[in-house]
Amino acid sequence: MKTMLAMTLVALISVSAANTDAATTKTVNGKLETGFGNPTYKQVLHYRKMYEKKPFPDAEIYYYDNGVYKIISQGEDHYGLYVLQGGFQEQTYTIRFVSLPSADWGSKTAFHQLTFIKNDKDGNGVFIQNAIVDTGEAIAQQNGTFSLEENKEKDPTNKGWGS
Repeated sequence: MKTMLAMTLVALISVSAANTDAATTKTVNGKLETGFGNPTYKQVLHYRKMYEKKPFPDAEIYYYDNGVYKIISQGEDHYGLYVLQGGFQEQTYTIRFVSLPSADWGSKTAFHQLTFIKNDKDGNGVFIQNAIVDTGEAIAQQNGTFSLEENKEKDPTNKGWGS
C-alpha cells in the first residue's frame, strides 16, 4: 500500500529545468514542480541480461543531490526520483527508483531496485536489477556491469542518447 501511495504521489511531480533550487518543490498552475539539485554521479550501465520488451544494452543515469535522476539509452529518456541506501563510495549499495510517467513506460510509473557491487577502487563493478511496472507485472531480474564517474550535467533536459 505504501509503495502504491508513493507511486501515485510521484506521478504528480514534473521535473523543470527552470526551477534549479534543489530545496524547492512548488506548485505551478496546479502541478508540482521540482528542479535538479546539484549534479553528483553518473553511472554507465551495460546489461548482460535484459528485459525482452526493452532490449537496450547500454544506459546512462545522471544523479542529483535532491533525489532526482535522468536515464537515457537507445530506447529510454525519462526522469524520476531515487533513494540511495548506503553510499556511492561504499563497496555495496542499493538504489530504489520510481520513474515519473513517461512514454517509456506507457505514461505510467515503474519501480526499479538496483544493487551495485564494486569490484575495483575506481567504482566499477556489477549490478542486479529488479523491477515492477505499474500494471503489476514483475520483470524478470536483470544484471550487468557498471562504471561510476562525476556527473557534469547541471541541466540534463537536452541530454539525449548519443549527444
